[in-house]
Amino acid sequence: MMEPIMNASHAGRQTGFTLSAGEVIRILLQNRVRVLLVALLFGLAGVGVALMATPEFVSEAKIMPEMNSSSNDVFKRLASVAGFAGIDMAETEGVDAVRPDLYPNVLQSTPFILYLLDRPVRTRTGQQQTVASFLDSHKSWSVGKFLARNEESQRLVKNTPGQPVELTRQQQDLAEEVQKRVSAKLDTRSGIITISAKMPDANVAAGVAQLAMDYLTQYVTSYRTEKARQDLQFYADRLSEARRRYQNAQKGVFEYNDQHRYMVVQAATMDKQRREAELSIAQTVYTELARQYEQAKLKVQERTPVFKVLEPARVPLIRVSPKRTVMLLLYTLVGLAVGSLLVLVIKLNLVERLKLLMAS
Repeated sequence: MMEPIMNASHAGRQTGFTLSAGEVIRILLQNRVRVLLVALLFGLAGVGVALMATPEFVSEAKIMPEMNSSSNDVFKRLASVAGFAGIDMAETEGVDAVRPDLYPNVLQSTPFILYLLDRPVRTRTGQQQTVASFLDSHKSWSVGKFLARNEESQRLVKNTPGQPVELTRQQQDLAEEVQKRVSAKLDTRSGIITISAKMPDANVAAGVAQLAMDYLTQYVTSYRTEKARQDLQFYADRLSEARRRYQNAQKGVFEYNDQHRYMVVQAATMDKQRREAELSIAQTVYTELARQYEQAKLKVQERTPVFKVLEPARVPLIRVSPKRTVMLLLYTLVGLAVGSLLVLVIKLNLVERLKLLMAS
């Protein structure tokens, strides 16, 4: 039993072959027309793929957020002016700003994506449509996703503020697509935030970049001033109540004086003192709330961040992908490799040699 196996192994070694580099080059040079023909076919295929590939454009916008030092200097000047009016601004100093390194996370949040999907944009052909419909028409959907999209097209989820977010399959796919296409980057040295949007349409890319920049600035402004605006609204409501109280007390004193002008009665004097005391208290409360209200307005102004637009969103003129020259070269190189391999296989008749090895 061992003897046939040894004979087959010996025969395999006898039929084995090795090629030197010079022999391989000689074979390829002799069949260079075939190799070049295969490379040409692959190159043409690369040209077709490059022409059919959807072009992608990138639009960038750059903004510089406010730094703490500058805002404190401005607020100190406001505080010095307010001091002449008797308004104490000492409690509002040292307000920490929202860290700019957290700004890029805003453009990856679900609320921003849902906001962006509903915004209208104008394509290069002049057609106006929402970002969701634009991405939906340019996305390559698989059969499963296409069927799921048709099943859920009749059910559009409208999320209620303060409640858990519910997304359909289509919204989830579009949200993932937006997260890949819209981003922000912070330069820690200069403090400049670069917002970029990548879209199959140049005008849409610029429009989405502008929408992202507007949303970011409005979000940060709302975040920074939310507490101050709530305080301002609270003081405005209390000031309105105090004004009505003061006016009613003032009216009551005047009416009492008119009704008891010539009467000197002890009870009447007591009632007059009570009304005057109420008027004094109402006037004091009204004056204090008016001071707090003016202070709250200064707080809103102080906490409102300033964004300097260094580079507005522009319509890109040059696409970033596909790289047609690179694709042509890549396909041509693959064609050369495949053509060389085919020539070697055919020339050396490797299939037949393998059969001989197996038979032996």
